[in-house]
Amino acid sequence: MNRSYSLEERKKAVAEYRRTKSVVETIRNLGYPGRWTMYKWLREPLKPGPKPRKQAKKLRSYPWKLKLEAVQMYKEGLRPQEIADKLDLYTKMSVYSWAQAYRELGEWGLMSNEERRTERKIPTKKSLKASLPDDPKELKKLAAQLMVEKAVMAEELMLIKKDDSVTPGALNNLQKTLVVDALRNHLPLPMLLETAGLSTSTFYYQLAAQARLDPLQDVRLRIAEIAEESHFTYGYRRTWWVLRHEGITISEKVVRRLMQEMAIPVRSPRRKMRYSSYAGEITPAPPNIVKRNFHADEPSMLWLTDITEFVASNGKVYLSAIVDCFDGKIVGWKTGRHPTMEIAEKSLIEALESHQPTALNKLVVRSDRGTHYRANSWITITRTAGIIRSMSEKGCSPDNSACEGFFGRMKNEMYYHKIWHRVDELEESVNSYIEFYNKVRIKDSLGGISIHAHRNLIAS
Repeated sequence: MNRSYSLEERKKAVAEYRRTKSVVETIRNLGYPGRWTMYKWLREPLKPGPKPRKQAKKLRSYPWKLKLEAVQMYKEGLRPQEIADKLDLYTKMSVYSWAQAYRELGEWGLMSNEERRTERKIPTKKSLKASLPDDPKELKKLAAQLMVEKAVMAEELMLIKKDDSVTPGALNNLQKTLVVDALRNHLPLPMLLETAGLSTSTFYYQLAAQARLDPLQDVRLRIAEIAEESHFTYGYRRTWWVLRHEGITISEKVVRRLMQEMAIPVRSPRRKMRYSSYAGEITPAPPNIVKRNFHADEPSMLWLTDITEFVASNGKVYLSAIVDCFDGKIVGWKTGRHPTMEIAEKSLIEALESHQPTALNKLVVRSDRGTHYRANSWITITRTAGIIRSMSEKGCSPDNSACEGFFGRMKNEMYYHKIWHRVDELEESVNSYIEFYNKVRIKDSLGGISIHAHRNLIAS
């Protein structure tokens, strides 16, 4: 059972302990306290009982000007306790809360509701009604003005929802004209113009400007057609070349602006997929006689070849292509579902059949060190045709960068930005793109014409 002991009892127990020098004997002689209580008394000095609790101060409210003074002193660097002492505040914590309220709402945050009404002169419901005119005509006029302002604000809100570029409260003359024109059949035009802040002459000028036909409307339609025909692979420069060939004289900057306004997408580079056909030094590698010089003075002097892969949901497509360094034409290609020797050999045979070199002993075929170009069957085809073989260094893709560049452009313009579900659809698109690349696609390096047109030009 818990028991409280008076100060006199504590003193008597401590004195008895000093006499006997034993806690057990002290408790036996006095009959109190317990051992732990006795140890506690010996550890702690004797103190008088607790003082009566002081009456807590009553919370006080302060005028907002005193709060503002405290905030200014706090901003000048004074500590909250110093501010509380100088201004006789109940607690220094008030300074922190006042500073926070001032940062969020300014002086308004330091005022009570009553102070806001008196200082800012906010009318009460009764005073607001008393301020309204007594004349029915004036009341009707005021009500009509409020109806117009409400309608204009609602129409501005609808315009902002439709167009993200519209800034609330900062409409230009064209946007104000759209608002007024939408309401002119329901509300008086003079009141609408006054509410929108628009003069009569400006309003009718903007209406006439809207009614005029866009002088570039035909160009816009043609740009949209060019973008679709090119599978959205042409930027503004190639689009400008097409328009120029068709006799449409227009600045490149205008084409770029129109494409931006029409939000025409253009394929952008993506991460390249990695495919390697290297299987070791199975046969001796020929020397690297090209040495990254991919220039050719005439067709069928220097060909590049490589294999790349395309992935669909239900499989892969592999493409073996032969690129002519004279103008970048794909002189032979073959697709397949597996990276076999067959697609590499058939692409070379097709290139030799359709583009017979004028001097076979001058034709150089450049490849990487993949297993396709080191097999006996490939070596036999090249030797029979009198082709000079050249290979890059191991793992050095820049040595075959011209061919890699074609694969990169092809994937950016045809393959990426679309999810391919079926292999047959992907394979058909690969073949279709190469036809487009050879016959239709414009090249800046050829003077803004296609490879097919360039070959016809040099043949004539």
